[in-house]
Amino acid sequence: MRSLSNTGWSFHLPRISSRRVITVPTFASLGMMGVFHAFWGTALPALRLFLDINIEKAAILTAYTQAGQAAACVLGGVLCDLFRRDRVLFLGCLLLGTGALFLGGIRSFEITLFVALGMGFGCGLILSSSNALLVGLYPNRKGPILNIHHSVYGAVSLFSPLVMGYLISSGHGWTQGYRGLGWILIVTCSFFLLTDAPLPSESTNRTFFKDLGGLFRKGEFIFLLLIAAMSIGTQIAIMFLSVTFLSEVKGLSIIEASAVLSGFFIFLLAGRLMCSWLALRTQVSKIIFGLVILQLCSLIVAWQGRGWFSAGAIVVSGLACSGIFPGLLALTGTLYFDMAGSSLGILASMNWIGGMLIVWISGIVSQRMGLEFGFVAIVGSSLVGVALFLSRYRVFVREEKKLALL
Repeated sequence: MRSLSNTGWSFHLPRISSRRVITVPTFASLGMMGVFHAFWGTALPALRLFLDINIEKAAILTAYTQAGQAAACVLGGVLCDLFRRDRVLFLGCLLLGTGALFLGGIRSFEITLFVALGMGFGCGLILSSSNALLVGLYPNRKGPILNIHHSVYGAVSLFSPLVMGYLISSGHGWTQGYRGLGWILIVTCSFFLLTDAPLPSESTNRTFFKDLGGLFRKGEFIFLLLIAAMSIGTQIAIMFLSVTFLSEVKGLSIIEASAVLSGFFIFLLAGRLMCSWLALRTQVSKIIFGLVILQLCSLIVAWQGRGWFSAGAIVVSGLACSGIFPGLLALTGTLYFDMAGSSLGILASMNWIGGMLIVWISGIVSQRMGLEFGFVAIVGSSLVGVALFLSRYRVFVREEKKLALL
């Protein structure tokens, strides 16, 4: 739109305030983050050849992306309570998109390490700000909208490895996949320059940081963080270690074990859609209760079962894991709506911290006592998550019901 003023010509970009229109690129941002995660695992061997590095250095690259994501989840959450959430999302898409365009451009491990850290940081900002933005757009439908939001992540994660695999096998090169991802993210972040999303509640820096400190003095919030670290950390460990466990302990081939992991993601996606439907009809606390119990039972069967019986339990655990993270996000957003950005960002960060801790413990136990005993760490973390949730279950149900009536 163009307007004429006394000082000359001035140009005003159109502002987009429709929540339905804003929701589409917000979904897309998390979907592109899912593409990055799927691309990374598939293209890592090609990246190793490009940089001429061993598996240890490749693991360091991966760890840097996770570290960047964990740190940015916390920072992004805080920023969402101080500034516009769509602008924080803009920054996250810009960082991830720019990193995708530069990845593989220079044959240097140090530079690639820096790029990987920046891309992980962008992922953390996308995760924390997109959750907070949707909570602000749909304050009365947090459960359904967050389940749909994370279903988009699951859907693109199913197909992205096939795209990257085709590019590598056909000779087009793994970098082409990242280039395409980068340009899509640049277009997406440009959209957020035009949005006019709801602002966070007004507060001074002094009162904000006082409220932020107050979060950690609330017992329920601490329990939500610990539950996320254990239950969602368990999900991350399953994603990383289930193929190795099934192939080396349960006798499945690598192809069969990989197919089981694909089944896990299919059930994860289906479960999130189902939980979105259930969230409209019952309390989120009750949904999470059923899921953490199912997660523990399926993992016990996977640990003790044989062959395909164990594999089937791994697939079912995808259904159990499906709604735990979106459910915890919705519950946290309900209990701490005035600090939604910070609380959701910190909660998301705990997922990756818990996942890294559980994988590390499982690796140590597996190295010393065998993979079958290493899987006990995953079962144990799920058991701790169940115990923590049960200890506050009645409180969560009561508080969620009370706030829903306001």
